[in-house]
Amino acid sequence: MSVETSTVESVLNLAEAMSNLDGDTELLQEIMEIFLETAEGQLAAIQSGIEAGDVKQVAVDAHGMKGGASNFCARNFVNCALKLELKAKEGNLDGAQELLDNMQEAFRELQEVATFINWDEVEKNWNN
Repeated sequence: MSVETSTVESVLNLAEAMSNLDGDTELLQEIMEIFLETAEGQLAAIQSGIEAGDVKQVAVDAHGMKGGASNFCARNFVNCALKLELKAKEGNLDGAQELLDNMQEAFRELQEVATFINWDEVEKNWNN
């Protein structure tokens, strides 16, 4: 296993994601690309919600991001988003900025590992 593979596997569970999508590598790649392209805007919306004290917006946006990242089994990001979602659903944004900071760090990890994914290898491993 290469350093790149172990790095990817520490952030994503591609085998589980492939199983969830019946081995559709192309769909998995597309879902991940869309998430990576739209996440910064969603993170900014959460930031705005925190600044405005809008618990509903924060909860809805964190929930949506959690669902998006669940599609490709990005566990750390999903856990960070879940914590923020639950905090907002409680009607309390105390500590929300720290939770958002954690989400942003997890997103940076996702961006980084995305560059290491060899989709041909993912598909080959799935088909073996």
